[in-house]
Amino acid sequence: MLRLLALGGLCACSFFAQSSEGTAPLQNSEYQITCPGRPTMTVTNAQYGLTTVLWAGDNFQIASGSQQSRTDNGDKVAIVLFRNGDQMVMNKSTNETFFSYDGKKNLVSCSRTGERENSTVTLQRTDASGKVES
Repeated sequence: MLRLLALGGLCACSFFAQSSEGTAPLQNSEYQITCPGRPTMTVTNAQYGLTTVLWAGDNFQIASGSQQSRTDNGDKVAIVLFRNGDQMVMNKSTNETFFSYDGKKNLVSCSRTGERENSTVTLQRTDASGKVES
């Protein structure tokens, strides 16, 4: 009985700690950003730190993970490095988004829509011969 009460207390503490920090980030989400110098881009965040960006003309880039850093005044920022040299910088303190094209040092300020959740697609696992693994 004592174990059950202790477990219930831990669960309650965990729930209140999470709700006091705000809502948890969505694991599979997408939003649009509009930045000077490029058509509106759709950014998709997926599990395992995968980020993609898509814009008009069938342009598509991918990034794995993000670097965490701080600005000179202490704001937390996440920097996503795409394969083509583009960088997306998100200020976690102010919710501002910036973009740098093709490795250039200057950042442009972007407007951003709200995030919405994406549905997860689970693919069947196959072995080397193409047989579906169970």
